[in-house]
Amino acid sequence: MIESRLATLSTNVSPKLIGAGFMLLWALSFSTAMAFAKSLSPEVDSIMVLFMRYFFGLVFFSPFILQSGIKSFATSRPFLHFLRVIGVVAAMGCTYYAYRHLPLALATSIGMTGPLFTTVISYILLKDNVSLPKWILILVGYFGVLVMVRPHEMGISFGVWIELLANLFAALTIVCTKVLSRTEKTLTIMFYTNTVTTLVVGLVVLSVWKTPALSDILTLMGIGAMGVFSQFCSVSSLKYANPSFLAPFEYTRLCFAIPVGYLVFQETPTWWSIAGSFIIVGATYGLTRLELSSSRGLQ
Repeated sequence: MIESRLATLSTNVSPKLIGAGFMLLWALSFSTAMAFAKSLSPEVDSIMVLFMRYFFGLVFFSPFILQSGIKSFATSRPFLHFLRVIGVVAAMGCTYYAYRHLPLALATSIGMTGPLFTTVISYILLKDNVSLPKWILILVGYFGVLVMVRPHEMGISFGVWIELLANLFAALTIVCTKVLSRTEKTLTIMFYTNTVTTLVVGLVVLSVWKTPALSDILTLMGIGAMGVFSQFCSVSSLKYANPSFLAPFEYTRLCFAIPVGYLVFQETPTWWSIAGSFIIVGATYGLTRLELSSSRGLQ
């Protein structure tokens, strides 16, 4: 039902614009989930966070499984699904660790190197057409990240390297998702990701299991709900646009992280953060206009 409505929408709206909209929703829900993770008690292990995210995510996703029936999730590409699950587990494990051990704005800023990983890997593996103006806009967006981070004032900690590693795994996962999205439904991709990840991480979490407090369980439920929604938005976006086009929209996470950090953690944004946000928004807006104009030129 969801995919049929999206198909109807795509006949009236540019597919790339739909993909960009999904990426903006992903950025908002992802930033919210990371803020939830940062508010957890230090006693909750990062592996526990990863397991509970997918466990509760599977709970929230189960109505769609019951409605569609298990047979509707049959696939002819089990190996590629498995590779995607490995990438998701590695990327999310590293991400949760980094966000819990670094300031929210800093962790988000470092995560903004992800679009460069994604664009380069998509260019190599998927043969995406990346024009010179597109490369320039991507670098402009990354410059906005540097304005916010001010790396000359930042010490390189272990959490920073873990976050960079998360970006590499995430880029490989995006490539797998793009290939799968050509033949698989969005709900099918989500089904295998949530079920297999819950089982795999569930075996690992047994060694560190410690029953969380009620407040932490409620927070973990929120992470699961936001996680499923962000996953749906991410997979859906790749059905309508190439990774190299969508990658710079990841920069908008910083724009969402600023108000979330202020409202939840009382982190007052600096003028550097505000200036960087304007640069990021300008770069993503310019990229969208560039892609939409090129799409019209091909029609």
